[in-house]
Amino acid sequence: MTTVLQKDEIKGIIPPLVSTFKPDGDLDLDLFKGELKFMESAGISLAVVGGSTGSGDELSAEELGILVETATTSSKLRVIAGIITTTTRDAIKRGQIAKQNGACALMLGPPIYNTPSGDGLDKFIQDVGAATSLPIIYYNHFFNPPAVMQRIAKLPEVICVKEVALEPVTELVQTVGDRVVIAAGADSVNIASFLFGAKASISGINSVIPKQYVEIHAAHAAGDYALGRRLTDKIAPLAREMTKGVNFPARIKFAINALGRKVGEPRLPNGNLAKEDQDNIIKALKHAGLLA
Repeated sequence: MTTVLQKDEIKGIIPPLVSTFKPDGDLDLDLFKGELKFMESAGISLAVVGGSTGSGDELSAEELGILVETATTSSKLRVIAGIITTTTRDAIKRGQIAKQNGACALMLGPPIYNTPSGDGLDKFIQDVGAATSLPIIYYNHFFNPPAVMQRIAKLPEVICVKEVALEPVTELVQTVGDRVVIAAGADSVNIASFLFGAKASISGINSVIPKQYVEIHAAHAAGDYALGRRLTDKIAPLAREMTKGVNFPARIKFAINALGRKVGEPRLPNGNLAKEDQDNIIKALKHAGLLA
């Protein structure tokens, strides 16, 4: 039986895994198992399945369940299931299916397309937590101000909030860091997020180069910020390329494929990465010393 994730277990580098597809758009579980094996070899023990990096908004509830089951039965990784959808009803369905297949927690994003009221957002989080009995990492995907996140952090279902910008990370650590874990998604400056109190990093770049981010976190843990900065300088251009808003899934997969790990292509209409973007990503990989 899967044990639920505890707050103090949210630490270090937590990659949101890519979801792998065949050319016709169906899931490719063989490619996915390859990524699971790679993550284990990189020292990863906790990962997100079905986050935005994993095309969670494009997955059906059943596909999310299949990926969670594959991860929990084909690897030793503990799995946080990403929930990205539009309604409370569908979020609950996805969460319940993920739990049945071994997820130990949910990373819940805000309802997409339409934005509920503050009370509606709180109830959305509470209803999903109550229906699944799983702890929730709330992902501030729509850049709500710290005041909103401080309110959400007081909900008993929430054990962690993921914040993507450095200054809000710092404010949340200072104001609600005793209540919940603050996880950073500030890809190119994670060393600074750790310095200001973030306990974990959950970001797409972690799925491209998990070993390098484990090294950055280790430098932080050792208090060697000169090393942490040197390591960050090497990978920062790549992190900036990965976080550009246009064609996000294609950027991540292009970089991983360029490194020799095969993860397929995004589902249409994503993909068809511009030549300029491809060249910039290759240049950034070379700057990081990952390609000759």
